[in-house]
Amino acid sequence: MAFRQALGRWSTAAGTVLCLAVLFCSLPSAAREFKVLDAYLAYADGPTVNDPADYIAWLKTQPRFRNGELDHLPDHAVILHHVDVRGMLNRLGYPDSQIEELRIGRIDPNVLFVVRPTSERPFIVNRGLPGAGGISTQAAELGALGVRQAIHIGTAGLLGERLPYASLILGQGSYKDGASFLLASSAREAAEQIAFADPELSEAIDRQMTSARVDHRRALGFTSPVYYFQKVGLLRSLLAFPFDPEKAPSFVEMEEAPLFVTARLAGMKAASIVVGSDRAVSRGDTVRQEFYDGDLDALLALALRQAIATLSTRH
Repeated sequence: MAFRQALGRWSTAAGTVLCLAVLFCSLPSAAREFKVLDAYLAYADGPTVNDPADYIAWLKTQPRFRNGELDHLPDHAVILHHVDVRGMLNRLGYPDSQIEELRIGRIDPNVLFVVRPTSERPFIVNRGLPGAGGISTQAAELGALGVRQAIHIGTAGLLGERLPYASLILGQGSYKDGASFLLASSAREAAEQIAFADPELSEAIDRQMTSARVDHRRALGFTSPVYYFQKVGLLRSLLAFPFDPEKAPSFVEMEEAPLFVTARLAGMKAASIVVGSDRAVSRGDTVRQEFYDGDLDALLALALRQAIATLSTRH
C-alpha cells in the first residue's frame, strides 16, 4: 500500500512537471526588440515600393483627368506653404483666367495651381503640405508629373540671433529628420547627417535675388518633422553645440531635408527659401519662443516672386 501511495504521489508530481514543461514550451520565445532606426539603415541599399509614377498613371485614368489635364504640364514648380495660394498669385498680377486648379490628392488635400501667363513661361504652384509625409509625397508626385525643378517656400524658426527677421533665407541644406534617413539609398548616404539642396538651382536663386537687390542670407537648417512639443534640450543643444562654422544650423523648419532627398530620388533639382516666423532664445535653463510681428505674407510673396523669376530662366 505504501509503495502504491508513493508511486501515486510520484506520478502526480511528474505529471505536474510535464504539464508545466508543455505549457512553457508552448509559449512563444521572447522576441528580440525591433530597433526602428537600425532598420532604417539596414535596408538602405534595398529596393523600394510605391512608385509615384504608378499613382499618376492611375490618376490619369480617372474621369476628372481623362481629357489630358495632367499631360504636358510645366516642368518647374514652386511648393508654397500658404493657406491662400490663388490669392497670393492674384496679388502678384496673375488673374484667375491664367490659373487652372488641379486637385490631384485622393485623400490628402494636394492641389496644383497651373499658371499660364501671356508673357512668361508657365509654372506650377503646389500648395505645400507640412512635414516629411506631406513634402515627400508632393515632391515625388511632381517628379512623376514631369517637373524637373522645384523651389520650396515656407517659414522657419530662427535659432538665437544668427539670422535677422525680414530677410529671405536660402537653405543650403538641412540636418536630417527620421524620414530623410529612411529615404537614404545607400549605407553611405544613411551615414550623412545633412541633406543638401541642389547647388546649381540654389546658385540661380542667389543670383536672381542679388540682381533684384532682395536682402537674403544663405544658411543651413535643421529639419524637425513636428512643430508642437519640441524638446527644450534639443533646442538648447542646437543653440550651444560647438559646430564648425560652416555646419552650424541657423533655423529649424519641417520639410527641407526630406524634400532634398526625395527630389534626388525623383530625378529633380530642389532648393528652398524660408522666412523667419519665430525665434528660439535661451532664457536660463529653458528656451523661449518669440514670434515675429511683421508681415509674413509680404515676405512669402516676395519669395514667390523671386522663385518664379528664377524658374523663368532654364537651368
